[in-house]
Amino acid sequence: MNLMPALKIFAAAVLCGGWWFTSGCEKPSAMNESTANVRHITQGEFEAEVTRSAKPVVVDFYATWCGPCRQLSPLLDKLATPLTDKIKFVKVNVDESPGLAQNFAVSAIPTLLLFKNGKVADRITGLSSEADLKAKLENLAEAK
Repeated sequence: MNLMPALKIFAAAVLCGGWWFTSGCEKPSAMNESTANVRHITQGEFEAEVTRSAKPVVVDFYATWCGPCRQLSPLLDKLATPLTDKIKFVKVNVDESPGLAQNFAVSAIPTLLLFKNGKVADRITGLSSEADLKAKLENLAEAK
């Protein structure tokens, strides 16, 4: 019996799985660090940073072990660049702030909550395409 085809499939699966697991961030713990455009906040900072913000706010609920979250993180940071004067971008680790996730019924991650005037105006669950996410963010920035 020739095992070469099975070994090639197994090797491809391992490589793809490794890429998926690490894509978006070399060190998962780095996701807990603020970037130039997206600030990491805790449950204690949420009210001041989000519900009392004069600007619209995008809240990224994530976990460091979540592959799609690691893919979304650099994309959100990139899309935030031209919008930081109109929208505040923050991220919340659901493992560090489970009460916030529960308060906003975040049952799957990544979840983005888009706040306007201190209230949830929109919700995006899962990994959206760059074009769809950009359109939603631009709509939030232009909403009165």
